[in-house]
Amino acid sequence: MLDLACGGNILGAMPPARDALTFVVGFDGSDAARRGLAYVGQVAAETRKVVVVAVTPEVDSSSIFSESLVNDDFDPERLLDEAVKLLADTDGTTVERRALAGDPARVLVEVTREVDADLLIVGRRGTDFVARTLLGSVAQRVIEQASCDVLVVG
Repeated sequence: MLDLACGGNILGAMPPARDALTFVVGFDGSDAARRGLAYVGQVAAETRKVVVVAVTPEVDSSSIFSESLVNDDFDPERLLDEAVKLLADTDGTTVERRALAGDPARVLVEVTREVDADLLIVGRRGTDFVARTLLGSVAQRVIEQASCDVLVVG
């Protein structure tokens, strides 16, 4: 199930045509995230840059250190390797890898602004139950905060 949402509204089309489109994909290894990358592969002819972001979820604490919300086996570099392999057939498309830590919604929105993204792709439900429970819906928060269109993959 693919929903293209912008500010909470469902849209039926790709972002307005530009010479080069930039997509940001939040990749956590979930089935929804893989389907999001598959979508990028389908429209690769129009895509010039894909920024794949693996975020290690953290909750800010009142101390100097933030607290990680994922298991010790969470490996953002492994996730990025997998994402790049899934995008291997997108000739002419630049794939940029970013392993970041923090609140996933905030991090993804910041990256979209930094790279002037046309589209942010996120899964409706991630892989980590504890992080999802404590942070809430990343998809809902990015829809509310993103300055570009958001594709939520279910």
